[in-house]
Amino acid sequence: MGEVRVVGIRVEQPQNQPVLLLRETTGDRYLPIWIGQSEAAAIALEQQGVEPPRPLTHDLIRDVIAALGHSLKEVRIVDLQEGTFYADLIFDRNITVSARPSDSVAIALRVGVPI
Repeated sequence: MGEVRVVGIRVEQPQNQPVLLLRETTGDRYLPIWIGQSEAAAIALEQQGVEPPRPLTHDLIRDVIAALGHSLKEVRIVDLQEGTFYADLIFDRNITVSARPSDSVAIALRVGVPI
């Protein structure tokens, strides 16, 4: 699967479990990733353009990246092991940091980089 875009957050019933729904930018395939409540809220708030009065965790991470003089280039969903997805944050200067897909997507939305 190539580049994807965030379709949104859905809630699976009856467990009330948030699902991050991604879709190929040049195709019709979807990728659902089950995520936590707080990450779902962070993604939904960013998609809705809600500006919190104080920075949330993912806003803070975006600001720290910039303050340290780095730039995030892209986010990659890199693996699926035993039902758990893995992601990488790809920075300038050949720096890669492993992260949860939910956090990675929340940061990517704030920075405006491809997934």
